[in-house]
Amino acid sequence: MPKSVSVVVISYRRSSNLERILQAWLAQTNDVWLCDCGLDFKADLPVKIARFHPDPGNKARHAIALLTDGDYVIKADDDLLPKPGLIKDFIDNWDRSGGGILGLHGRKFNGEIYYKNTTVFKASCINKLAEVDFVGICTFTSRGNLVFDFKGCESAIEDLFWQMKAYPSVRKWVIPTKNFADLPECFDKGCLFYNNQAREIRENFYKEYYLKNYKR
Repeated sequence: MPKSVSVVVISYRRSSNLERILQAWLAQTNDVWLCDCGLDFKADLPVKIARFHPDPGNKARHAIALLTDGDYVIKADDDLLPKPGLIKDFIDNWDRSGGGILGLHGRKFNGEIYYKNTTVFKASCINKLAEVDFVGICTFTSRGNLVFDFKGCESAIEDLFWQMKAYPSVRKWVIPTKNFADLPECFDKGCLFYNNQAREIRENFYKEYYLKNYKR
């Protein structure tokens, strides 16, 4: 039986390329959802849109993922453009890996400091599946890995919260693929990656759960 895949894109006031991103996902699946946390997106597309006010942060993507109908769900940022074949790449590598949580960007944990003691893997720079401890940016998984309690799930750590606290024992993989493009928005100086307060929150959460679940 063919595997059905849903896509959830979360966006906060990054509407300039959003229609193009959604169209690219729609070319690969007909079940695409948008978490519009900035309330500024307008387009005539067959996309299911959930608008939030006030903005609940990045945990909104996890909540909306539970409303989808796909056997598998992709959760994607609004600074990534999928190219033809990306969903197929995820499905093919799911079968090769045996399952878990797959992504296009990942880290292997080597110590208790997130930004210094982790090794980074990127899908476009590898030629075979890489097992890691965390994946992000764009993730693919089955419905069984979607359900968890969002209490305490802050925007700065929502992906770590999902994978380190809720599902630490699920295997994580970066897949080899070049079927995506990073858009200029990923270098936006206002994003959480460059926010010092968010980085501190992330470091503290990572250290706690690294020592609890991952220290080797």
